[in-house]
Amino acid sequence: MSIICVGHAALDRVFTVDQWPTGSAKIVATRFEESGGGMAANAAVGIARLGADVAFWGPTGDDATADVIEAQLRSERVDVRHLRRLPGMRSSSSAVLIDAQGERLVVGFRSEALQSPAHWLPLDAIARADAVLVDVRWPEGAAAALRAARASGVHAILDGEVAERAVLERLLPLAEHVVFSERGLGVLGADIEASLHRAIAAGASVAALTMGERGVVWVERAAPRQIRTCPAFPVRAVDTLAAGDVFHGAYAVAIARGHAVAEAIRFASAAAAIKCTRAGGPGGAPTLAEVNAFLQQS
Repeated sequence: MSIICVGHAALDRVFTVDQWPTGSAKIVATRFEESGGGMAANAAVGIARLGADVAFWGPTGDDATADVIEAQLRSERVDVRHLRRLPGMRSSSSAVLIDAQGERLVVGFRSEALQSPAHWLPLDAIARADAVLVDVRWPEGAAAALRAARASGVHAILDGEVAERAVLERLLPLAEHVVFSERGLGVLGADIEASLHRAIAAGASVAALTMGERGVVWVERAAPRQIRTCPAFPVRAVDTLAAGDVFHGAYAVAIARGHAVAEAIRFASAAAAIKCTRAGGPGGAPTLAEVNAFLQQS
């Protein structure tokens, strides 16, 4: 099984603190690590951990940060032959604070490379994949990959994170599955049901919303009046960083394997729950055996 992830790769510098500062202050971190970042790149790591072949396609700058990004993806068995370094540009980087409850505060710099064209993507390779997962950070690459996937009958999945409304409106008609964050769906409107139906009307077969500890809700084109739900697995959260990306990667794996949407959402929810119990970003993503064991015990 082969999955292609298209979009954003970054380097996160993660500091664990007792609590976030409320004003100007110096605080001491109890833990520090450099971790892979970027939605598509994190999802690719999650997919690799689940045993699927996965490639990351996307632009970075041509700097020392890109060296670390590429090395970390390689170490997770992610194919980075189509990670393209753009001369003269800086790579994306973030400072992340994790508090004692596992919640995160992210200050991110997004590379100007994310505004670059996508003419160099090997789109003919998409026909040989089982699924394509894109994020909203590199709109040109996302649009090109989604079009190629739909034209080839390959599952086309969009990570509906917060973005300019124009970007979402451009990508929604191209995606088969759209899995939103709460902030991402909020771009379309405050009414959850109406916004999910808006994504279905735009062309998606499935529109879902992840809500952390409140679970997942979704709508399918085949039964648009039925709002379906999947409760979250109760866990003690240590670190929620990259949990959403792990969810998207696991969802792509399940859909690529031919699972029904409800089964795919439950599988992805389990993978994200396990991630939340572990410190670290995508490095805390579980293996397939761990997810299966978790589901058997739940």
